[in-house]
Amino acid sequence: MRHARTPLAALALAAGLAAPAAAQEYSFRMATIDVETGNYFNFIAVPFAELVSELTGGDVEIQPLPAGTVGSVFRLHEALDDGLVDMVNWPAAFLGNEDPFNSMINTFPTGLGSDSILAWLYYGGGEELLTAHRAETMGVHSIILGSGPAEWFAHSHVPIETVEDLEGKRYRTLGNWAAIVSDKFGAAAATTPGSEVYSMLERQGLDLAEYSLPGENFNQGLHETAEYIIYPGIHAPGWSFELMVGMDQWEELPDAYKTAIETAARLVSYDSMQRTMLADMDAVRKINERAEAGQNTLLELDQEFRDAAEAAAREWAVETAAAAAEAGNEWPQRVVDSLFPFQDAWRASSYYMVTDTRQ
Repeated sequence: MRHARTPLAALALAAGLAAPAAAQEYSFRMATIDVETGNYFNFIAVPFAELVSELTGGDVEIQPLPAGTVGSVFRLHEALDDGLVDMVNWPAAFLGNEDPFNSMINTFPTGLGSDSILAWLYYGGGEELLTAHRAETMGVHSIILGSGPAEWFAHSHVPIETVEDLEGKRYRTLGNWAAIVSDKFGAAAATTPGSEVYSMLERQGLDLAEYSLPGENFNQGLHETAEYIIYPGIHAPGWSFELMVGMDQWEELPDAYKTAIETAARLVSYDSMQRTMLADMDAVRKINERAEAGQNTLLELDQEFRDAAEAAAREWAVETAAAAAEAGNEWPQRVVDSLFPFQDAWRASSYYMVTDTRQ
């Protein structure tokens, strides 16, 4: 199947990445975590598949599969191992905390934001760590595919103004942030499935919940369930997804097609950041209108809260990495040694930059 040339494909081809001639064609089924109408699916998975097809002259075809096609989105690595799919596009955190590397590499609470996360991943060593870790520990090839900005911190029935306000609160969240708010601030973290967040908030089975990006949250109607919308999303300030490919499938590809896939993944990662921010802007505009009409109350986390959260998050990371190293797993420590110095250096030297925010 031939596609109309996309702007991203035109850019790649202009840079000299012409589709090579090849006698063999390759077909891949790619599992995703999103529904067909979702932003993750349409801003990451679909453009990636189209761009790879364009760059290879149709010789490499990727079929994105919406969530639920091959079982739980939290078990997609098993579908890859079992040969049900050939690729997985998802956040590393969905692998859980058994290996803390997974809860650090693609996003980290109070970590890198939308301005700096791709710089670290592509030029600060982040993607190299991911690729090396997956090859050594899982026997798959992995690269970055997709990125985006911060989420809302929470939709909440109660105002959250200090870290002490989290104590005892039933807080839907996932991954390392769930461990941090439980261990450091006494929150009652609940890993409520995404499909149940609306109903649990609506009947106040939760005090507050973080779910996703402003656009996704608005589509889910979470603004209707609780008065307070709290920002910024320091628990996920910037994020990326990965593309996992079965090692056998990856190694049998000609080098030219590997380059095409890697180029497409990088272009889509930059592109998805911009498209996601624009989609979120429309949702935030609607939330602003609701706040002005008294339908919601916007609360900003102050600097004292953010500083306390960062101290707790880094303390958790250092403790967790040390425990993992003692058990023979050096990978979390490698992330700590790379991520935090990069973030500190970025903050120390980026003060000259202009960002279009207005208080």
